[in-house]
Amino acid sequence: MKKKIKVSTPTSSGACAIVVLFHPDAAFGCRLQKILTQFSSVILVDNTPKGAALTNLPSSVKVLRNDRNLGIAAALNQGVDLAIEKGHEWVATFDQDSEILPGYLEDVVSISARRTPTPVLVGCNYLHDGDTKVAHRAPHQVTDAWVRQTLITSGTFMPACFAREIGGFREDYFIDSVDHEFCLRAHRHGAEILMTVQPFMRHRMGNAGTSLFGLTLSLQHQATRRYYLARNTILTLRQHGTTYPFWAARQIFRLIGEGFAIAFIESDKAPKICAFTRGLWHGLIGRSGPLERI
Repeated sequence: MKKKIKVSTPTSSGACAIVVLFHPDAAFGCRLQKILTQFSSVILVDNTPKGAALTNLPSSVKVLRNDRNLGIAAALNQGVDLAIEKGHEWVATFDQDSEILPGYLEDVVSISARRTPTPVLVGCNYLHDGDTKVAHRAPHQVTDAWVRQTLITSGTFMPACFAREIGGFREDYFIDSVDHEFCLRAHRHGAEILMTVQPFMRHRMGNAGTSLFGLTLSLQHQATRRYYLARNTILTLRQHGTTYPFWAARQIFRLIGEGFAIAFIESDKAPKICAFTRGLWHGLIGRSGPLERI
């Protein structure tokens, strides 16, 4: 465990929302308006080639246009850096297809404020898109938040300078497992990792479609995503597996489940198996960075 880094107490007025965009759909404008009902400042980091068609944005929304896909990690780091430049000490990160629900900011600020000056990452429990089922069931008698090992990127509230001080998000991962690796590294630097009991977000978990040993498996992802999932999971296991053996064991079972899903459930098996196997190999030999081709 490394020396803890002290952080400031968060306030709702000083918080900034960061949303990473990649070909956002027509309904994104409505989801953005819901974020603006709680946040006085929003940063959109656009990874869409040639930029997304965003119009009639208020002055409280700042857009960073990359005009190409730099990956989720690079975009998040850009958003955090700009938030710090604008004087925001705490940020909340969101996926473009997540819908914030009333009470989110008030709750995560309250939970975080009770832990400072200890750094804390507070993830948001959520409802699956189109469903009323809560994604994560809280332990008995927990009223506000409980300890988790990792969180998804969307809905996570964190101290911006702490994120920068521990090295930010790993850009060589590009996509997939960026959030898991960041949470494990944050914990090793003394941060608490928590999740709200109440769901304050509707969220779409990619193409998830089945469960194995309590782990959600993603079905029908393209071959490229299969590569990153396999490679980055192995890279994270190599770096953090011995420190977090329970988390590591779950990820190994998840990889096994993903392999079976490709072989026995999904379509286009051959390119996906090839990509998945290549990702496992690249993870084992420590290769990272964006994939040029399968």
